[in-house]
Amino acid sequence: MPKVNSFLAVILAAAVFFESPMFAAKKDKKAAEKAATRVFADEPDWLYAKPSAYPDSRYMTASGSANSQDSADNDAFINFAAIFSQIISSNENANRKMAQGKEGQVSKEASWEQNANFRVDSSELIGVEIKARFFDGVKWHSLAVMDKEEASKLYKAAFDANNKEIERLESYTKNNTIDRFANLFIAQDKAVQNKKLLDRLFVINSGLAKSLSSKSPQEIRAQRIEVAKKIPVYLSVKGDKDSMAYSALCQLLNDFGFRLSKSSGERYSLAADFSFDQKLSKDKESWQTFFAITCSLNDSSTSGSLWSESIKGRAASFSPDDSLDRAKRALEKKVDSDLALSFAHFLRGGVKE
Repeated sequence: MPKVNSFLAVILAAAVFFESPMFAAKKDKKAAEKAATRVFADEPDWLYAKPSAYPDSRYMTASGSANSQDSADNDAFINFAAIFSQIISSNENANRKMAQGKEGQVSKEASWEQNANFRVDSSELIGVEIKARFFDGVKWHSLAVMDKEEASKLYKAAFDANNKEIERLESYTKNNTIDRFANLFIAQDKAVQNKKLLDRLFVINSGLAKSLSSKSPQEIRAQRIEVAKKIPVYLSVKGDKDSMAYSALCQLLNDFGFRLSKSSGERYSLAADFSFDQKLSKDKESWQTFFAITCSLNDSSTSGSLWSESIKGRAASFSPDDSLDRAKRALEKKVDSDLALSFAHFLRGGVKE
């Protein structure tokens, strides 16, 4: 009788266990794992390994994951761009060490250009497509693929088009003109693009990349600076305050390489109107300095304006002198950034003289 009671006790205990919340939770977990296993059984091989359908000998691939399909596609493109960046960075660092070994050092500008070249943005990718997607029940997964043979053709076509445009821009014969300077400014941009294209082409087809050549950005920049040195520009500023505007605009012209002239009879002149105001704030706790400049680059041969731009700003401090000093620094910064960017944009648009 005791044995029977013991057996019944075991049965009852088992029944209680299988009906308990703990067992229910374990049961649900196993069911979830089983369901997940069924989903994972349909997973493509490219989620965790190289895709068998796209061998490395012909393709480059990268995958991405996110909560939405579009975001997963974008993540795949970003990861693809990162692969390019890493390889180009490695190549650039090796080239930099060789250059340092030969010349002892690399200029600040050359170093910046090298760093800019190996950073690849996903929007710059050529010949990369989303070839496959997979939804695991929670997230989307996308596979970005580049056919290296087809992409090589696209990179070469873009490179050849830039080279042709560089030759056209360099062939402009009107020396010592803003137009000639602008053409070389655009040509330098094209040369920078070609450097980037070659860096990327080297990753997917090093043989083809080595067979191509183009003028370097440094070569064209040197041409541009030589042209600028032969273009005198007369600078005049109305309403200046302690040469605040004059000195800032002088620096702008110098940065672009132009020769400053004191003769008002030059073909090119940069005329500026400067307004300046200083007042005590309403709460009488600080001095505010306001400034504004309107510039115009004029060509006397056409009696017209080639470019014009306006900037304004302000600065504040507890003393009028310090407020003025802060305003001067703010003015210099705005000329160096806003005006310089506007002038560069004007040059890149091409000058019609």
